[in-house]
Amino acid sequence: MGPTAEGQSRSLLSVGELAKHLEGEILNCPERSEELVENLMVGALSVDSGLDYFRRKTNKAVITRGDRPDIQMAALETSTKCLILTGNISPMPIVLHRATEKGIPIIVVKEDTVSTLRHIEEALGD
Repeated sequence: MGPTAEGQSRSLLSVGELAKHLEGEILNCPERSEELVENLMVGALSVDSGLDYFRRKTNKAVITRGDRPDIQMAALETSTKCLILTGNISPMPIVLHRATEKGIPIIVVKEDTVSTLRHIEEALGD
């Protein structure tokens, strides 16, 4: 399955502002909550194309289901400001460990991926 969505923000939001707007919980690296997110990408692809896909944008927030550690790990190996995990599913310990090593906050939200993307677009005034 190929990428389902890819977009750029029209204005910048910080990691903390995203978490607050989405009513999400930042699980790690709270000291990075002031980092600015310049791009948004939705992860819904196979792992073998993940790195190439995520390398297309820098300083991004990656929105993906909480039950996709393959996508999460691929995103962590690129220029990612935060992971937004949907469906109220916490990451596997290996994902949380790698994100913490790399200083990338993980935000867990209750909404599904499409609703989460819609809320971010609203926050950006889209």
